[in-house]
Amino acid sequence: MSLFVANRKPSFLQALASSLGTLRGQWQSTPALTIDAVPLADSDAELVKNHLAGDPRAFAELVKRYTRAIYNVTYRFTADAQEAENLTQETFLRAWNALPHIALDKPLKPYLVKIAVNLCRDWAEKKNIAQVDSLEAVQDEPMSDDGDPLRTVSDEELRERVRAKLNGLPPLYRTVITLRYNEELSYEEMATALDLPVNTVRTHLHRAKARLRELLETD
Repeated sequence: MSLFVANRKPSFLQALASSLGTLRGQWQSTPALTIDAVPLADSDAELVKNHLAGDPRAFAELVKRYTRAIYNVTYRFTADAQEAENLTQETFLRAWNALPHIALDKPLKPYLVKIAVNLCRDWAEKKNIAQVDSLEAVQDEPMSDDGDPLRTVSDEELRERVRAKLNGLPPLYRTVITLRYNEELSYEEMATALDLPVNTVRTHLHRAKARLRELLETD
C-alpha cells in the first residue's frame, strides 16, 4: 500500500521503490546488520538546497542515500518487513514536508532517524508493545561502551545466532544497538534521534547488551 499521493515527484517515487525493492529481497534472505555506504558528490545540505530550489533529482538522491539506514531502524524496531517498509515510506513523506523548515547546519541522518523512531513509537503504542523492559526504571547514569557484541564474535555461525537473538530484545533495545553499531551514530546523534538524554541512551545500550548476553547464555 503506497503512502504517497499521486503528485509526488516521479524520481522520488522511483528511487524509493527501487531501494525498498532491493532491501526487501536482501532482508528476507539475510537480515544482516551491515550496510554499504555509497558516497555521493553532493553533501546533504546541498541536496536539500537543490530540492528546495526545485531540482526533482535532489530528494531522490537523499532517498537513495538513507533508505537502507531508515529501513534498518524500522525493521529492527518492528521485526516486521511489511511494517518496516510502510514506516520507511512514511518517514520520507514526512521528511519531504519538513525539509523547508530544518536547519541545514546539522547532520540530516539523525533527523531522519528521529522521524522514523517517532513513527515506530507510535506504531508500538497502537500495538500495545512494550518498548523497553517494563520492570526496569531508566536512570541517567553514565555507562561505558564495552564494544560491539557482533564484532567480538569471530565464528560466523555464532554471529548469526547473535543477530537472531536481537529479536528477543524489546524494540528500543534493538534500536539502540542498531543505531550504535550498524549505523555508527555517536551518542549525541543517538540522543537527538531518540529524543533522550545522552546518559539515558548509554543506559539503554548497556542494558540491551546485557540482555543480549543473557539470551545467548541461555540458548
